[in-house]
Amino acid sequence: MRISIKIFISLFLALGFLGFLGSLQAKEKVSPHEKLVNRLTTAEYVLEKVMGNPKTAIPQNVLSQAKGIIILNQYKFGLFLGGEGGYGVLVVRDIQTNKWHLPSFLTAGQASFGFQFGVKEKNYVFLLMTDEAVQLACAGRFDVGVDASAVAGPVGTESENFDLFKAPVLAYSTAQGLFAGATIKGGWIAQDKKANRLFYNTHHDTPEILLSNWFKLPREAQPLINRLKAYGP
Repeated sequence: MRISIKIFISLFLALGFLGFLGSLQAKEKVSPHEKLVNRLTTAEYVLEKVMGNPKTAIPQNVLSQAKGIIILNQYKFGLFLGGEGGYGVLVVRDIQTNKWHLPSFLTAGQASFGFQFGVKEKNYVFLLMTDEAVQLACAGRFDVGVDASAVAGPVGTESENFDLFKAPVLAYSTAQGLFAGATIKGGWIAQDKKANRLFYNTHHDTPEILLSNWFKLPREAQPLINRLKAYGP
C-alpha cells in the first residue's frame, strides 16, 4: 500500500517532534544551577565567536566606551507559526570604577508568522552606549531598536570616523554582512528574575544585583568577566 505524501510528512514531523521532546527531557536531568552556568559559558562562546572574526569583531576603542553589553544566543524556529527564542546575559560597568559588574540573565525572543520549518542559531552582541539604554535594559521588557534606536556597529577601521553615540545601541552579529550604521531591529529582551535570584541566592530584584556592590562575583561567572576585560577594559 502506498503512503501518501501528506501522511509521510505528518509522520516525519511527528517523529521530529518526539525527538525534540526527548532532548528536552534529557536536559531536564541537569540541575537548575548547572543550566545557568551553561548559559554563561554560551555567552562567552558567542562573544569569542564575534570577536574572533575580523569581519564582525568589535574594535577595542568601541567596546571600552560601552556602558553595558548584552550577549544573546537565539534560535529561530518554525512550524507554520514561528518565532525566535533564546537566552542571554547583560553586564554593565560600575559607575564609580568603570569595571565590568555582575552578569544578569536574560530571556529573549521575537514572534513571526507564516509557513516555515526549521531551526537556525542566531548570535548577537549589543553594546549599550548611554546611561538611558542601560536603565531600559535593567528594567522590564526592552525592545532593541524600538525603545532605544540601534544601528550596526563599526568594525576595523570603520570605527575611526564613526560617531559611537549616534545611537544608544550598537549591534554586532556572527552573521556577516551588517552594514555599519544600518538600522537594526533586534527583538525583545527581558530580565530573567527567577534565574538571577537562583544564581545569586537572593530575593533582591535584578537592578540591585546588577548595580550594587553587595554581591560577590561567583567563580562560575569569572571567565566571562575576564574575557570582557581582555577585549574592552
